[in-house]
Amino acid sequence: MRHFWILLLTWQLFCSGLIAGETAAIPPASFGQLSPLPLPGSLSVAEYEKQLFDFLNKREYKALGWVNDKRVRDTGPYLNGKYYGTHPAVSIYYSPEIMRWLLAGKQDAIPDGTMIIKEQYEPPAARYEGLDDDELFAHLSSWTVMVKDSQSSHDGWFWSNPAKDQQVVDNHQYPFDHPISGFGIYCVRCHASAQTKGATNEYTFASLRNIKGFLGEPLLFRIDDSWRKVTDHEEPVGAETPEDESNAGLLIGLEKLAADTSHPRCSNSPHPELCQPTLSQEFLKLFPSIPTRQRDQVLHFPPETHDWVVRRQAAAQDTQPFVTSNQCMSCHAGLMEPFGPTMFVPTGESAEYGSEGVHLSPYGEWRWTPMGLAGRDPIFHAQLESEIELMRSDFADDPEQAKEHVDNLVETCLTCHGAMGKHQFTLDQGKSAGHFGIEHVMLKSTDPEAKNAKDWHYGSLARDGISCTICHQMQPREQPADDHRHYLEFFLETSITGNIHVGNANELHGPFEDKEISPYSMEHALGFKPKFNPYIKQSQMCGACHVVNLPIVDKPLAEGEEPNELVVAEQNQLFKKYNHHVEQATYLEWLNSEYENEFNPDNPQAKTCQDCHMARDYHNDDLDLHLENIETRIAAIQDDTFPDAENLVEQKELKIRHRKEGYARHNFRGLNVFLLEMFNQFDDVLGVRKYDFMTGSTQDIPHAIDDFLYQARNDVATLTVDAKFEGKKLIATVDVQNKVGHRFPSGVGFRRAFIELLVIEKPTEGNGRIVWSSGRTNELGVLLDADGKPLSSEFFAEDPAANEQICQHHHEVITSPNQVQIYETLLHSGKHRYTTSFIHGSDIVKDNRLLPRGWKSKGPDPALRGEFLHATHPGPVAKKDPRYTDGSGSDEVIYRIKLPAEIDHERLEVRATLYYQAIPPYFLQSLFETAPNGPATQRLHYICSNIDLRGTPIENWKLEVTSATAVVD
Repeated sequence: MRHFWILLLTWQLFCSGLIAGETAAIPPASFGQLSPLPLPGSLSVAEYEKQLFDFLNKREYKALGWVNDKRVRDTGPYLNGKYYGTHPAVSIYYSPEIMRWLLAGKQDAIPDGTMIIKEQYEPPAARYEGLDDDELFAHLSSWTVMVKDSQSSHDGWFWSNPAKDQQVVDNHQYPFDHPISGFGIYCVRCHASAQTKGATNEYTFASLRNIKGFLGEPLLFRIDDSWRKVTDHEEPVGAETPEDESNAGLLIGLEKLAADTSHPRCSNSPHPELCQPTLSQEFLKLFPSIPTRQRDQVLHFPPETHDWVVRRQAAAQDTQPFVTSNQCMSCHAGLMEPFGPTMFVPTGESAEYGSEGVHLSPYGEWRWTPMGLAGRDPIFHAQLESEIELMRSDFADDPEQAKEHVDNLVETCLTCHGAMGKHQFTLDQGKSAGHFGIEHVMLKSTDPEAKNAKDWHYGSLARDGISCTICHQMQPREQPADDHRHYLEFFLETSITGNIHVGNANELHGPFEDKEISPYSMEHALGFKPKFNPYIKQSQMCGACHVVNLPIVDKPLAEGEEPNELVVAEQNQLFKKYNHHVEQATYLEWLNSEYENEFNPDNPQAKTCQDCHMARDYHNDDLDLHLENIETRIAAIQDDTFPDAENLVEQKELKIRHRKEGYARHNFRGLNVFLLEMFNQFDDVLGVRKYDFMTGSTQDIPHAIDDFLYQARNDVATLTVDAKFEGKKLIATVDVQNKVGHRFPSGVGFRRAFIELLVIEKPTEGNGRIVWSSGRTNELGVLLDADGKPLSSEFFAEDPAANEQICQHHHEVITSPNQVQIYETLLHSGKHRYTTSFIHGSDIVKDNRLLPRGWKSKGPDPALRGEFLHATHPGPVAKKDPRYTDGSGSDEVIYRIKLPAEIDHERLEVRATLYYQAIPPYFLQSLFETAPNGPATQRLHYICSNIDLRGTPIENWKLEVTSATAVVD
């Protein structure tokens, strides 16, 4: 009764105008008791959830006497059977601190420990008219909860969305469900549109007009009678349907699930089924250095549920430029009906959560690219393990030197593949703290050492790959005023091999002018202000990681030898005593092509990296979907298309433009379908969630593969073939034209492409037959000779006569089935053995990868010179081929074929096919034999020996790029 009279007095004073917002002084007892829960940041999420869910399920907030809303209310309209609310129907309870804050005019900072608890009910609110509190609670489906903990994140709130009777679930277990609680989860994408004018700009839409005992009425929304035709309030609510279509079905109330599946799956999409391994005995025979093992015996990556790094609170932001991609995902993933679809193209009749369609958002496409997967790339980690093993062997007599070299090498490699983790580690710890290594990458948030060291977040950042805040933070270094060289020379000396320069840590840079963007929500949500910067559209930005300059550790500088430009460009002092080579030169190759625009800005042929690898169109032949231009918004927030709410910032700050042009996809497509298929079939081992949380899509990986295939078929190369007889010999001429803006293949040196040429006798009845071939493979992608056996060059067999290993050199003319035109680079180590090591490749034996159009021996400008220019040159044999080096970006191969006499010349056709292999057999053999005991190598062996490529575009371990057929004249 005392509580009633206090509330009544408060109401009377408020009505009479005696209480001004900033002078309210209401005794705490009038609004109930404070929450007994600890601050969420003091515990792990699971530990806090255990206490929070118990608190909610027992409805302790009501027992504490907390004030609540006048009644269940809607958060948006209900029209024609569809709800347009930002939440379900809600009745909110407010802890005493939030009431004092509201009565004080929202001037002071909301104290830590404050709670706002939304009880959520199936909409619309009209269902519940006349129900008493116990009857109402019987229909509760879920809660959304806000708990203030200002020191734990930029926004300072812990968010949770449990179902009724929710139990704590370990979402670190497969299939790695998105968490329902935490700092920095998707709730912020709407709550960042709030604005309060006090000491802190808060994230709540709370208003006294909604609360019992205060003047005013909640916002009203149009509710038609269509809901009455669906169900009435006496029927069970909380079925597995989205309660909030506007949030892509994420804040849904679900019916109770069985105890072992009690997580409220915020997705209508079914969980993926674990792919079953298909052990290849042929693979084991070819690569016997590692015995077969079971799935649970290989090292699994920490699940992506551990990859969770939020923006720190304001005082620490100046030294925190990096967050994990899930902090960007909330706004820059797709949005479904009713406020979408945005950044998502439905392909069926529905555009609701979980519907079929193509996810074209920045997050949705980036996730399934080699950039998005770089930190978990099992091929990279196995290669790094081989390099470590070789380095230890190099310094077998000096363990201290071996460790120092290994530590520096690993950190160098992780500068790109674990970029955010490495750079944040250096910013936080300084160079005196030791090296960033694999032990950081593999650290989980739940590991015992993580709890004490507090550095598990470096692994989270590293595993997140070449993520959003790497590219959107990068800036060109300022060239000293007294350095009068061309900026390219300064850039190559200071900013390659991942040595990026970060600008203002509180800004993120994009391609749109400042006047064309609405920065408020991003800045409020994360403390990052979006700004225009043209650098993000320049190829040079990509060059920071796509020029890799590495030491040759078995080729130290001779005493007194003058260091060349590669040694000068080395940023690691330990490695300056070695000769260097450019292990990857993709950006340099582009500079030495007709597509560059950094020497010739007005070049009409110019195409930047972004022009090709961030498409403005979309084409999918299987779906018969062809978009020449993508029109969409670039973000999904609570903007001016959403229903009204209290405390919204001015509408002009929430204008997310519908862009008719300029939307650049983050598809970063290449040809590495092999990598995507590994993640598709071994998602548990590699620790990724295959379904998209924000849209419910389960087809993002297949669609990414489709996109890679479209590029392979249309944008990589063309091939023509002519065939005729000259006397008794069949002469087939194959011309291959490179269409890309750099070498093909480019990037790491073990990629290769090759031509398969088949001479086919067409059938009169039944099947035709192959009567001659070059470039055929077996089911493991191994090139075969005329007898169907592996070519001796495939694994560099010894040639006793020449006392050297055998390889396939560049061919201008081919006369034997044992000759194959392979476009590749091959290196010798200091021991004159073929090597796949990035730090032992001292001599180029072969490099005949297809040059880009416009390639020039002297380069495009004197600023590209020396070893950097030389890195764009072909190898010793190919450079002597005038047809290959004529700047056309093409190669011609002539096949002179002697056929058996019984062949019917009238029925012959010649078929030429260009294939691509991201991981050729000799490369895999090298990995498996160099470090057979390494956990990353064993993991890759397990994946490769169990992957099922039947029916995939890479069946037989090769990807078709293009083909052509000619009838013999």
